[in-house]
Amino acid sequence: MRLTRLALPGSGLICLLACSSTNVVNLEGSDSTTFNDLRASFPVSKEDQNERIKIRYTSADGEFTQDIAEGKTVDFEDFQLTGPDQIRSVTDVSVTSISYGRVGEAIRENFYLSAFAGISRTNFKIDMESESGLSTSVRNKSFEVYVDLGVYHLLAPYLAAGLEAAFSRNLSLSGITEWGAVLKFRPFKQMEIIGGYRWFKYDFFTTDYDSGIIAELNGPFVGLEFAF
Repeated sequence: MRLTRLALPGSGLICLLACSSTNVVNLEGSDSTTFNDLRASFPVSKEDQNERIKIRYTSADGEFTQDIAEGKTVDFEDFQLTGPDQIRSVTDVSVTSISYGRVGEAIRENFYLSAFAGISRTNFKIDMESESGLSTSVRNKSFEVYVDLGVYHLLAPYLAAGLEAAFSRNLSLSGITEWGAVLKFRPFKQMEIIGGYRWFKYDFFTTDYDSGIIAELNGPFVGLEFAF
């Protein structure tokens, strides 16, 4: 849990350093967003069912249309253009993580906490094309340090509502920042249907910090969670 305490306060400083790059393409307000989420956890020992290893797969994809104002310059590796222009982008981010932590830790009556820390593998794809005819693509795979947290309120034995957050970063300061409001419905003992609204951001920076892409995707999501 010490890793969780250290990682979250440092996230603001990391983002500040990363965003100091002069050649950052900011993509906000996706025209269409799709999320998927699949989670499974396994107890570490029979004596303590709350201590677990968790595997999670989550993906986010969207399409962006961004106007470039007159006189503004976008400079990313081999993609340099000056406004007025328009960028059309299609992005896909998928994250697979394995982490260790605890679930079901009571913090007060009917409220409980989950906290996990581990590593993640991120696959990032984006295709960008300008109205003036310039185009570029990025394909990147990387490992990051990963942390996720959740605070939940038990509304009924089979229903809970809560807030979730996840964060990852690697040495080039690339990684995800994720917040969400979630409902968890348990129709069976070992399965939960999860859904809600998510704010998801992926920061990609080249290894020399010379340029980067920040993609923000917001929208509803659904998924499944299994507890074995």
